[in-house]
Amino acid sequence: MNSKKMCMLIVLLMLGIIAASIFLYQEIAQNQSVTEPEIKKTETPRPEKIRIQPNTCQDKPASVDIVYITDSRYTPPTMVSMSSAIKNKCQNTTYNFYIIAQNLTPQDEQALNRLKNLAPETVNIQIIPQTEPDLPYENMQRFLQYKVGMHKIYLPQVLKNLNKVIYMDGDTLVLKDLRPLFEQETTGVYALAAKDGIFYRFPKEMAEIGLDKRGFYFNSGVMLYNLALQRQENVVEKLVEYIKTHTDFFGDQDVLNVVFADKVKLMSYKYNCISTFFEADDLDFLSTYFGEPLPKDTFYIYENASIIHYAGDKPWQDNYKPSFLKELWFRYYDEIKDY
Repeated sequence: MNSKKMCMLIVLLMLGIIAASIFLYQEIAQNQSVTEPEIKKTETPRPEKIRIQPNTCQDKPASVDIVYITDSRYTPPTMVSMSSAIKNKCQNTTYNFYIIAQNLTPQDEQALNRLKNLAPETVNIQIIPQTEPDLPYENMQRFLQYKVGMHKIYLPQVLKNLNKVIYMDGDTLVLKDLRPLFEQETTGVYALAAKDGIFYRFPKEMAEIGLDKRGFYFNSGVMLYNLALQRQENVVEKLVEYIKTHTDFFGDQDVLNVVFADKVKLMSYKYNCISTFFEADDLDFLSTYFGEPLPKDTFYIYENASIIHYAGDKPWQDNYKPSFLKELWFRYYDEIKDY
């Protein structure tokens, strides 16, 4: 065989090898596309609206006592809170509402009483008119706008036929039945309350009123009040004495924190879920502060709460954030705004 034929044979052989390689590569690629499909990572999108979680209701009926303090200006938010409580309770839970009312109009009282129609058989509403407490309000100095809340101090005397009561501010929403809170043990303490972020935000002020050693500062916007023990130990007189002998205190909240001292039992943040802190502060830090695990998304913190407290900015104000908490509040407001 001459050299020319030899070269041609080698070229043909190489072309055959290349063609076979291309065919084999295509087969492998095709097989891989069948046996190893591309996996795309997907995340479940967060719902646009807070979903009301179902209650775990008991067969045995229960009666729960609840008190609000309001004036004419705060009647609409208070009605929203009451409406949410009624709509989200168990059917066999009876709510007895006591409204400590300062300067309400007849129209305000009629509107409040109409809320009974939401559950006529299991809702009772009693409006208790009160005049402004006789206190040296000038001692409040910077915090004079909170003076209506000073009625809180006198609850053991005003509600003298009750042994305990759930107190709530009017800027709250109740998303679950309140029986689990009301039935918590109060023996030996004046109140159950949840921690407030003021403690870690203002350590200097906490030390000045002697609460740094106790290690926490509670929020007085939602409490389970032990009225019987407060009457037994003359706590009202002690609270009034503090007000008369101190100045520049943060409304009833400072007074209650100092006078109650160690006779306070902490309850879960879920019963007083304050949007101000969850929106502004690190969730890992808050989990440690509250001593409870927290979801990594504030949306689910609120969705699993029993009571949301709109302390600070209010949902009825312009530019309130987050929008899903604003929508949640107006969901209940829109149902009763014509009352």
